[in-house]
Amino acid sequence: ALAGGIGFSEVEAGQIVALNGYGGLLGSAVAIFLVRRVNWKATIACCLTLLTLMDSASIWVEGYSAMLGWRFLAGVLGGLSLGVAFSVLARLNNPDRAFGTLLFIQFTIGSLVVYLLPGLETLINAYAVFYVMASIALLSVVFIAFLPRLDLSKDVKQRPRSVFGEYRNACLLLAAITLYQIAASAIWAYVGLIGLAAGIAAERASSYIAITGLLGLLGAMLPVVTGSRLGRLNWVVTGVALSIMAALLLDFAQHATLYISAMVLLFFAWPAVQAYLLAVTAEVDGSGRLTSMAAVVSFVGLATGPLLASSLLDKGTYSLMLYVCAMLFVLSYLLLLKPVQAYERSALVVLPSKYPA
Repeated sequence: ALAGGIGFSEVEAGQIVALNGYGGLLGSAVAIFLVRRVNWKATIACCLTLLTLMDSASIWVEGYSAMLGWRFLAGVLGGLSLGVAFSVLARLNNPDRAFGTLLFIQFTIGSLVVYLLPGLETLINAYAVFYVMASIALLSVVFIAFLPRLDLSKDVKQRPRSVFGEYRNACLLLAAITLYQIAASAIWAYVGLIGLAAGIAAERASSYIAITGLLGLLGAMLPVVTGSRLGRLNWVVTGVALSIMAALLLDFAQHATLYISAMVLLFFAWPAVQAYLLAVTAEVDGSGRLTSMAAVVSFVGLATGPLLASSLLDKGTYSLMLYVCAMLFVLSYLLLLKPVQAYERSALVVLPSKYPA
């Protein structure tokens, strides 16, 4: 939207999205220190109310520098509310289902927005994207108002502990989440323009993205349906492998079938991988602080992805960017392997103690 009728260049649009994400990073970082000190419901409601006002006012912001600063501040509010919300989800009884449901809703709204936005821009104006964002934030405030009282007294499983091992695994897990988000968001930021560069009409590309994005709903439903019963490692490894294939296939997007297939793979894998990795952070630290840190590094990834992609564009070609994203997916797999394996081994150690000999 920013690179279209609003008038920013592709590079400027990527940088605005990136700074918006870095604002979210700052807000989520602040949330790490606030989650145990504030009323979480009031904090989220206040941030989302202010975000509604800022999104609505974005249509009057003129100039590249002004838009950079304005969207950064909006990102701070969004990041703070999301960081607090992540800590709440982590303390629910079933974090797999909690984060799977979160990503299910995210992909539902994302697909609808991508599908409807071109028509809304024609019907209203190029700034329709900000009206949509403000409406979603306002709807979130309404939902918060009707949210029932939540039981956040999740039992923390007692496992054999190694302070160094837990610290190392937590760092590896956060790094893996960061790299995966960088690669996935880099592709997401430019997937529509990749289609246009391949000769696919704008409306068709938007329809393809919206329809394939619905497969993200299936990916998000995996943790909801299976939980951790079948083990998280197999699902995570499969999801990362599908993401690598998606990045490579998009380099051959001149064929509509391959373009669609790549998006199918990525949009199915993305929410499943993220939901399972976030669930692991919730199990490692029942207080929700590590999950709030995961929200921070997710923002690092989401903000850095478009910025990295914009720096790798080569006169309208996307090959270099796509191959770099494929490599980042590989690195993410290498980093997450040990911590997820360690958690699953420790879970097996704990499980028999729940039953009589």
